[in-house]
Amino acid sequence: MSLISGKVIDISIVVVNFRVKEYVVNLLESIEKARGKLNLQIIVIDNNSNDDSISYLKEKFPLVTYIQNEKNLGFGRANNQCFNLAKGEFTLIINPDTIVSEDTLQIMVNHMYRHPNCGASGCKILNPDGTFAPESKRSVPTISTAISKVFGLNALFPKSKVFGRYHLGWIDENEVSEIEVLSGCFMFWRTHLLQQLGGFDERFFMYGEDIDLCFRIKKTQFHIDYVPTTSIIHYKGESTRKGDLKYVRIFNKALYQFFEKHYSSKYSLIFRVFIFFAITLRIGISFIYNNLRLIGFILSDLLLLNISVIIGFLFRFSFEYDAVINLKNLQYLWINVLASSLYVLLGASIDLFKTKANSISSQLKAILASYGGVTLITFFARDLAFSRLALIYGLLIALVLMIITRFMQINFSKNDSKITGKLKRTKILLVGNEESAKPIKQQIYARPDWNYDVIGTVSVKDSKGDYLGSLPQLIDLIRAYNVDQIFFLLNSISYTTMIEYITKLENVRVILKLIPDSMDFILGKSNVEYLEQIPIVDIDVPYTKTINRWMKRMLDILISMPIIVTGLPLLMTAFVKMKKHETKVGAIKLLAPIIKYRHLNRLLLVWNVFIGKLHIVGSELSYNSKPSYSVKPGIVGYVQINKRRLQHLSDADNYLLYYFQNYTIWLDIDIMMKSPFSNYSVLQNLEEERKKQLNP
Repeated sequence: MSLISGKVIDISIVVVNFRVKEYVVNLLESIEKARGKLNLQIIVIDNNSNDDSISYLKEKFPLVTYIQNEKNLGFGRANNQCFNLAKGEFTLIINPDTIVSEDTLQIMVNHMYRHPNCGASGCKILNPDGTFAPESKRSVPTISTAISKVFGLNALFPKSKVFGRYHLGWIDENEVSEIEVLSGCFMFWRTHLLQQLGGFDERFFMYGEDIDLCFRIKKTQFHIDYVPTTSIIHYKGESTRKGDLKYVRIFNKALYQFFEKHYSSKYSLIFRVFIFFAITLRIGISFIYNNLRLIGFILSDLLLLNISVIIGFLFRFSFEYDAVINLKNLQYLWINVLASSLYVLLGASIDLFKTKANSISSQLKAILASYGGVTLITFFARDLAFSRLALIYGLLIALVLMIITRFMQINFSKNDSKITGKLKRTKILLVGNEESAKPIKQQIYARPDWNYDVIGTVSVKDSKGDYLGSLPQLIDLIRAYNVDQIFFLLNSISYTTMIEYITKLENVRVILKLIPDSMDFILGKSNVEYLEQIPIVDIDVPYTKTINRWMKRMLDILISMPIIVTGLPLLMTAFVKMKKHETKVGAIKLLAPIIKYRHLNRLLLVWNVFIGKLHIVGSELSYNSKPSYSVKPGIVGYVQINKRRLQHLSDADNYLLYYFQNYTIWLDIDIMMKSPFSNYSVLQNLEEERKKQLNP
C-alpha cells in the first residue's frame, strides 16, 4: 500500500473527460457518497475538451487531481498517464457517464480481498432505463465469436454457448462468475497487476483496449470476476453518439484491430480479408440499425410526399380512366423521383433530419421548396411538362398529410422539453423531499422555453405532507397521472435506492432523469438541461424586425377578417349596446358585465384585432393595459398560456422577454394551438378584474 498525506490509499480512481463535465460532476458526487471509510485518490484527465471543464470541476471538487492534455489522446493513452501515479492498492477505471451505488466501492474491495487470485473485477451495469447492459460480462472475441457478433447471431441466440459467447448469455445477470472481459466503463484492478501489464495498448484509440487488456491477464496467475451484487448506471458513450458513422466505424474496426494483433499469425491472408470485409459489412448494418428511427422518419415523409403527388394528379384529372392508365404506365414517375430527391437534399441542407421530431417549420420549408423546384424545372423543361394544377393539388395534400403526421409524432413524444407544436405539456414527477422539490419546481417553471409540467412530488420515505405518494407507489402514480418523465433529486435519495427503483421501471414507458446534489442542471440519457434562467441580453430582438411585424399583422387580418364578415350582424348589435354597457379595457371598449355579453365581447375583441388595436397573440390584456408599440396586448399570449406556471411576479416579464427574443410567425401559431389546452380565458380574467374594481 502507498501513502498520500500520511494516509493509506485504498482505491485510485481514474476518470477521462471529453466534453462531458456535467456527467463527471454527477459521477464524482456518487463516488463521494460511496467513499465510506475508504481512502480514495481521484484523478481526472481532460482530453482537450476546449471548454471550461477543468475550472468548472476544480470549483466543485478542489481535492481531486487534474491532468489537462493539449490534445485528445484517446481513452487508453489518457488512462495510462495515471497508472504510474496510482497510489491505491486497487485502481478503478471508470467512465465519466456513470454513477455508482453507495455500496459499490466497498463491495468491490471486499470481493478482491476474499479472492486473492482475482486480478480485476466488474459489477452489474444498468442502462439509464433500468435494463441490464449485456456488456457487463463478455468473453474474449475469438474468430467464431467475432463472426457471431458481426452477423448478429449472438442477438438471435443469446443463451447459446456457441453463438452467445460474446456476452456469455447463458450466465445469469445476477450470478457471480469468472469471466474473460470487463466493460471499459468500470474496471476494478489490483494496481500492481495493472502496472505489470503496462496498462492499455495505446494503438487502440477508443474501444477494444479494454478487451486487449483483459486478454493479457491470461498470461498471469490472475483471473477476472463478474460481481453483480452491486450495480452502476452507464449512460453509454455521451462523449460519442451511437448513431454517428464515426462511432460505428471505430467500434467495429476495434474488433478487427484486436483480431489482427492476437490472431493474424494463425490464419491465412484470404481469411483475414474475409474478416475485414465482414466487419465492414457490420459497420454498415450497425449504422443502419442505430439510425432506424431517423431512416423511418425520412421514409415516412417520402411515402406521404409520393402519395400526395399521385393523388394530386388524380384530382387534377377527376380520376378519369386516362389518368389512371398514365399512372399504370408510370408515365410521370420521374415527377415522384424529382420531388423525393429535392425533398431529401433540401431537408438535409436545413438540418431537417437532425431535428426531425421538433421541426414543423423546417418541414414546411422543405415541402414548399420541393414543389417549387419541381414547378421551376418543369417550366424550363417543356418536354417533361407536368400539370401545374396537379402540383398545386399535390402540394396542398402533402402539407395536410405531413403536418398531421408530424403533429402526431410530436404529441406522442415523451422525451422533449422544448417542442414547438406540442399541445400538452410533458408531465414529470419529482422524487425527493419537499424541501428540495420546491425550488426545483420554481426553477423549472421559470424557464419559458421548457414544456415541463410538474405533477407533484413522490416521497422517498413516507407520503406525509404535500406528496402525491411514496416510492412503493411510483409505478401506480406513473400510470394514474400518465407521467412522461421522472426526475430523481439525488440530494434526497440514495443511489442504491434509486437504482433499485429504476430496475423496477424497466417495463414502464417513462423517461428517467437525474438532478445532482448541486441542483443546477438536469441529466438525461443524451442531454444536459441547465436549471438557471435564460440570461437577459441586449440583442437585435426578432420581434422588432419589420418583416416579422408585417407577417404578424397579416396573420391577424387573415384570422380576424372571416370572423368579422360572418359575424357582422352581431357586431353591429354590440356597437349599439356599447352606448349603455361600455367598459374601457386599456385602449379598447367592451360590454359589461363581460361574461354576460361574452359572445358579443368575443366579436369585439376580434374587431380590435382587425383594426390593429390588439394582436391575436400579444401581451396580457387587462384594465391597466396601455397601448405600446412593442408590447401590444393580445387575446392570447405566451404569458397567458403559461399563467399557471408563473411562480413570481418577475416570471411574467421573463416569459414575455423570451417571446420577443425568439419570435417567429410559427411561435404565434404554436401559441394559438396551445391556447385551448391552457385553461386561460381573457374574458374571465377581465371580469374578475372588473369586479375587484367595483368591490375593492
